[in-house]
Amino acid sequence: MYMKEYSIFREIINDMDTLKRHISVINVLLREQPIGIIKLSQETGIPEHKIRYSLRILEQENIISPSREGAILTPDFIEHKEQIIADAEKVLEEATKIAEDVRKMLEKK
Repeated sequence: MYMKEYSIFREIINDMDTLKRHISVINVLLREQPIGIIKLSQETGIPEHKIRYSLRILEQENIISPSREGAILTPDFIEHKEQIIADAEKVLEEATKIAEDVRKMLEKK
């Protein structure tokens, strides 16, 4: 996504791109696990170095764990799916509120 240098949203856009990548990895793991870096890269179209980064972050967050055959989702992640959905909905609510506030603020000018 193209953003101007001065955009106040640049950092959050970058974070959202990273989040979308993490979600793509989780989506593949929900269908097929264990799975390794190369196969994840092929399945998602995401470069291997970005897959490695996502796997590292997802492991730190206790969403995945490594195995000999590749990454697997943790039981903890599966057990908390309702909370994950609620968190995603909360993020959407906050983003919508920010967009509405910005629109109102700038339409006044």
